[in-house]
Amino acid sequence: MPNSFKDENRVYLSGRLTQDTSLKYTKTKIPVLRFTLAVNTYVKDKKETLFIPIVVYGDLALEIASFVKQGTPVKIEGRLVNRVIEIDGEKHKFIEVIAHKVEIYTKDSSVNQQK
Repeated sequence: MPNSFKDENRVYLSGRLTQDTSLKYTKTKIPVLRFTLAVNTYVKDKKETLFIPIVVYGDLALEIASFVKQGTPVKIEGRLVNRVIEIDGEKHKFIEVIAHKVEIYTKDSSVNQQK
């Protein structure tokens, strides 16, 4: 019997933006939108909030930049990546989510934005 297990790096999150976003561009003029998503989880009836860094690139970043702000509820689909930055000669590692699908929820209905 063949092994059907396949590694997969896929993340689904829903939560609210912790602050307003700012659209920036890479040196090669690729749009980049960064924000932090507050995601609530419950362990034995105790609420715990996780703060997850999210990065959106390209056309999707441009499409959603004017719709999202602090408090906006969204659903994210993406993948995890490791990142290393150096501050004062010391390396710091962290994980962030590269989003390839973002669903923005408004009072009226959801607005789907995806790439």
